[in-house]
Amino acid sequence: MRSFKKRKTLIPKYEKITLENGFEVYFAPVNEKSGVISVDLYYKVGSRDETLGKTGIAHMLEHMNFKSTKKHKAGEFDRIVKSFGGVDNASTGFDFTHYYIKCEKSNLDKSLELFSDMMENLALKKSEFEPERNVVAEERRWRTDNNPMGFLYFKLFESAFGYHPYHWLPIGFYDDIINWDINDIKDFHKRFYQPQNAFLMISGASDAKTAFSVAKKHFGSIKNKSELPKRTFSEPEQKGAKEITIIKPNDSQICALAFKTPNFAHADVPALDALAQYLGDGKSSLLQKELVDSAKLATSISCFNMALKDAGLFIIIAIANPKVRASKLKSEILKLIKSAKSQNIDESYIEKIKNALKIDLEFQLSSASNAARLVGEYIANGDISPLYSLEERTAKLAGADINKMAKKYLNQNQMTSVILKGR
Repeated sequence: MRSFKKRKTLIPKYEKITLENGFEVYFAPVNEKSGVISVDLYYKVGSRDETLGKTGIAHMLEHMNFKSTKKHKAGEFDRIVKSFGGVDNASTGFDFTHYYIKCEKSNLDKSLELFSDMMENLALKKSEFEPERNVVAEERRWRTDNNPMGFLYFKLFESAFGYHPYHWLPIGFYDDIINWDINDIKDFHKRFYQPQNAFLMISGASDAKTAFSVAKKHFGSIKNKSELPKRTFSEPEQKGAKEITIIKPNDSQICALAFKTPNFAHADVPALDALAQYLGDGKSSLLQKELVDSAKLATSISCFNMALKDAGLFIIIAIANPKVRASKLKSEILKLIKSAKSQNIDESYIEKIKNALKIDLEFQLSSASNAARLVGEYIANGDISPLYSLEERTAKLAGADINKMAKKYLNQNQMTSVILKGR
């Protein structure tokens, strides 16, 4: 049994066992007096594991995993969870897929029975697949094709990544969705949805002995189906700015900028998060004060560092005020980025940024389900150690680190810009 807590930290102490089939089980006591547990099943598969022509399948399997198994009919998973007062849901990302049940601790056994049945006995019937494919196609139309912000976001990744599978969002391309057949789904499921490519997190008001015992009972006998595919990717270095304009009916123009950044485990991630806070996260941020409050060029600004399993993106999205051109907004954002590379930042403001990052971390650890989600993301991406040093690295940040990150990463030869015009 392995423990991951090395020093005093906000991060909960997680213990781990690995079953003979390679399935990993983690446990941490969080909010023990609440009587509530979070049961989280992660598969180390996402849209990153798809190929062009077959995009969106990981997301489709998120839907199909709640259909019929050898033991239960379609829809019974949700009905059973609700019958004991639990809440369940799932999400598909670039790098992993996450399923969870949040419930009273006495329902641990039933929750793991449902998840193990999902893993071992999924029927994948054509009669259930075809209607659900239509549901997913409609989701693509609603969230992406007919949504200006969703469309822009898809185009941003499509433009920023030319080789890497981050070229598409987890929803996939519409033409791929409508052309899948059930064999595509079965093949993908056989390769990735097996014990050696998954792990379980049990957090909350339980104990390690119980958690591990029940997990062994339900998952220990599940056999792996095949060898795991070995998939490694490296986006070629960008040699110059990429700029595209798209036309989509909308009341205001939108400007999005993205800069290539390193993966989730890189030492620069805390400083990049601080740079995002400084530039565009919150009312006191540079872009908010200058472009929203003062110049009235934008109605809103968002800025964040998306750290992924492989190289990610530092993203700035600005919605222009009516009658303001997004190209003007883009020009002003680039001027402010330039100033951020050399501007002296008051140490009191740096402390404010660090406090904001600490508060955000505390919120992510405020409940069993939130803690499981945060820790699970690091495990799914392959390395939990950066999470345990995150507080310490953040606490050491200084104003010069923000200047350094702006100089190092926010340069135009690594920039992709997308402007959305209404006509």
